[in-house]
Amino acid sequence: MKTTSRILSVGMALLLLVCLLALPAFAEDGGSSSTNVDDNITENGVYVTAATVTDLAGGEVTTVERDDHVNIVLRVVDHSSAKNHVTADQIVTRINSSVFQYTGTGEISQLIEGNDDAGDYYSYVLLFRDVIYAGGGNSLNIDLSYLDSSMAMQQFSVTIGQCVDEDPKTPNLVMRQSSYGSDAVTAGNPFTLSVTAYATDGDESLSDVIVSVTLPDGITLTGGSLSEYVGTMSAKSTRDVSFAVLPSASFTGGVANITVNMTGTGTESGTAVTGSGTISVPISQPDRFEITTMELSDTIYVGDTTSVTVNFVNKGKNPIANLEASISGENLGVDVSQQYIGNIAAGTENSVDFDLTPQQAGERAGTITLTYEANDGTTKTLTQDFTATVQDMPVYDDSMMMDPSMMEPEPSGGMPVWGIVLIVVGVVVVVVIVVAVVRKKKKAAALAKLEDGDEDL
Repeated sequence: MKTTSRILSVGMALLLLVCLLALPAFAEDGGSSSTNVDDNITENGVYVTAATVTDLAGGEVTTVERDDHVNIVLRVVDHSSAKNHVTADQIVTRINSSVFQYTGTGEISQLIEGNDDAGDYYSYVLLFRDVIYAGGGNSLNIDLSYLDSSMAMQQFSVTIGQCVDEDPKTPNLVMRQSSYGSDAVTAGNPFTLSVTAYATDGDESLSDVIVSVTLPDGITLTGGSLSEYVGTMSAKSTRDVSFAVLPSASFTGGVANITVNMTGTGTESGTAVTGSGTISVPISQPDRFEITTMELSDTIYVGDTTSVTVNFVNKGKNPIANLEASISGENLGVDVSQQYIGNIAAGTENSVDFDLTPQQAGERAGTITLTYEANDGTTKTLTQDFTATVQDMPVYDDSMMMDPSMMEPEPSGGMPVWGIVLIVVGVVVVVVIVVAVVRKKKKAAALAKLEDGDEDL
């Protein structure tokens, strides 16, 4: 059983290698092309320099009829990917057409670097295997996006001249341009999403064209409908549609991917056409990092060391990075004028201190500056000014100083000593008088008894 599986695996690998070798190789200059290449360069410099069509075995074909299964091979020049240094595995391509039916993404290979008048670019071979030609035109529309990146999706097209179709050529609908304004979008603030719908070349017009948007969680409209009825569009015409979008104040997704859907119907053939595209809108939380209070003594003495403290808080929903604090000013006596604090998490507060040792008296002014990186990558600063009065150290006169042992003790609270002495003396005098009076009365009583006794005798 294991031997059979190994034989099948080897056979499949060899078959895949044969198919790859059978595909036509493109020269770096886009030398040979078996079909017409549109001069359709996107605003970010993405276009096709060569294209060919092969059968599933890799043999080149000159005619493609309805319901044929073919491989489509393109040589693409992509300035945007080179500018943003994306890798080949980050490039994602999809066919956006009802004329050519294909599910999945294209295969990227033979990526090389180059440059032209527009700057550096990546050139690579884009392969779509087993594409079904459904008829109704020969314009191949492709959506180009980039994984793990906030870069906007690109759209380009190429005419496949080998396609033969007797039915009227119905235009397709593609999103030619999109915009969300020139300012950065912050959570809680509305913005206008503008879309330009384009009807490609064809033999008839489109009717009942509708442009709609699909919004991710946390994104709503400030008013109106998610769909806009455009009506009739002639071939090679454009229509502008806008939506008033509002990201919620709690949106922390970083990027909102908004899908634009377009539908219409051929006025003569009745063929239904659709188109779609994704707009990636970077959304950041508002920066709410701020200084709360400053602490500093109103009066400082020359030569003394005191501290100035700045308290700060991050009230936002995202952290800030690489916070640094510095102090500046004349004659402040600062030894350490710059400090690295680091990252400050959302919803936290902290402080920074600087020691001041001024050497001259007078009014002193300074500024503390906080520099940090916001969540959107921009560098921002906060400043706090301060002033202080520096005074000379007080000087005391030695002649006014006395030996504590020579100073008379201050009277304590309560009755003076002399008052207590007078009270004691008074009490003693009263006692003596009372004793004398008692004795005198006793002596008189005794004499009276003695006289009474003599009379009885």
